Amino acid sequence: MSAGRIASVTNIAQPEVGDGDNKRIASGVTVPSDGAAGYMPGCLFIHTDGAAGTFLYQNEGSITSADFEPMAALTAAQEALLSATAGTSAASKALILDSGGDLTAGPIILAPAATPGVGISGTADSFVAGVQRFGSLYKTTIICEIDGLNSGGTAGDIIGADGAGVAHLGQITAALNGTIFAGEFTCLELPAGGDPDINIYSATEATGVEDTAIGDLTETLLVNSGDLVAGTTLALTAFPAADSYLYLTCGDVTDATYTAGIVKIVLWGK
Repeated sequence: MSAGRIASVTNIAQPEVGDGDNKRIASGVTVPSDGAAGYMPGCLFIHTDGAAGTFLYQNEGSITSADFEPMAALTAAQEALLSATAGTSAASKALILDSGGDLTAGPIILAPAATPGVGISGTADSFVAGVQRFGSLYKTTIICEIDGLNSGGTAGDIIGADGAGVAHLGQITAALNGTIFAGEFTCLELPAGGDPDINIYSATEATGVEDTAIGDLTETLLVNSGDLVAGTTLALTAFPAADSYLYLTCGDVTDATYTAGIVKIVLWGK
């Protein structure tokens, strides 16, 4: 690489090569000896008679006493470290987030855990979901602020936005969430307006909508909570199978819109 090329890419005006003070870039067949004067700290020296690993030097000394050391190329291990795939973690690789700012595969996962249906995402005040990897275990966390959603007119109806579309909380997959073996349901804020008796189901179908019976789907009850109390946590009594979808349902008859309420679901997979 020429001095002019280095000057161009570093946006530094190319100084005159040869004797003179305050050089930032220089070149020649002989690397300046230790103690040479006139080379700025950090000055690059292009060794025009160099070989692999001795083409480029940098002054690690001072302007009055230079100390030019070779700037080695990346080792194979360093190059491998930087050859990571965006969004994927792997041993001995750099972590590079994907365009969404997530890691979605590998030993470490920091990514959306579930994508809710439009009957949840378009109306619920807030919906967040993420999955983390701890060794061989996956921890999936889903938090839903249900303000704006509707509970149904019949016990066992699906909770969601009135007439907005499918109202699942997202799909659980073995690849992203692991095989679920434990879980819990926590009330972070007391529900108001709609039915406080909120249960969790999984179903093989993604087609359930608000104010329709969960029993119309191929469903499994994961927890029967009774009326929720803020701060309480209930253990799941069954677990969602791979590729199933999660639903919130009302345990009683309160056909109304929620004005408050936040629930959290935590699933452990392996």
